[in-house]
Amino acid sequence: MKLISLVVLSILLHSCKISKKYYYTQDDKEEEIIEAATDSAAYLEAHKKFEIAKKVYNDMNETYGRLHSERPIKFKLLNEKREDITYLIHFEKKDSLEKNTSDLVNSLSNPIEERENAIHKSKYDTVGLYMAPIKILNARFIEKEYSNYKDVELRFKNVCKKKVAAIRFKWYGENAFNEPADMGVIDGWGSGFTDDALRPGAVDYGVWNVLSKDGKKILIAYPYEVAFEDGSKWVLGN
Repeated sequence: MKLISLVVLSILLHSCKISKKYYYTQDDKEEEIIEAATDSAAYLEAHKKFEIAKKVYNDMNETYGRLHSERPIKFKLLNEKREDITYLIHFEKKDSLEKNTSDLVNSLSNPIEERENAIHKSKYDTVGLYMAPIKILNARFIEKEYSNYKDVELRFKNVCKKKVAAIRFKWYGENAFNEPADMGVIDGWGSGFTDDALRPGAVDYGVWNVLSKDGKKILIAYPYEVAFEDGSKWVLGN
């Protein structure tokens, strides 16, 4: 009980200390203000910011490939008098505390990659597709006549008992390097619409101009919204 009281008292005393302003810059870019009670505390905060900046750069480089921005190289810590104190601060176990911070930051997962994976997964989230009234029979890139660009062709069938009035499609394609194909607007992903009526059991096809320069294969294509002649509608996921 006494030990807990001492710890709480120590925290309260530390929080009551007057904070001073410090100025952090990375590679001589825009300044950030750090408020800390001591030079050593400010330095550790600056070092943490720098390690996080390097981690973000490495994560982005790992996720998106070679970046045009430069890797963080150095940081500066200025005191309230705007004096550079980066290399003037010395305190007990400085090296080990720096290493602990670096190890902790680098042990974190790559949130950028996780976000991209979540987005990618959501794009393939076709729960309920087995109930779609339209079935895709074939999806492919086709070469445009007298052009180096490619279109997308879909063949599809009305597998329900209602007459279809309109369909909205989505598709995802890749190039020869298994990378998202150029689709003119969003790499990899494209969409199309048709309002040609389709009776039950009938097969039809459509061609959409996507101006793809490198499209090689369509990996997935599906209807995500179907309108029927009776005024009702089917929507993927609902």
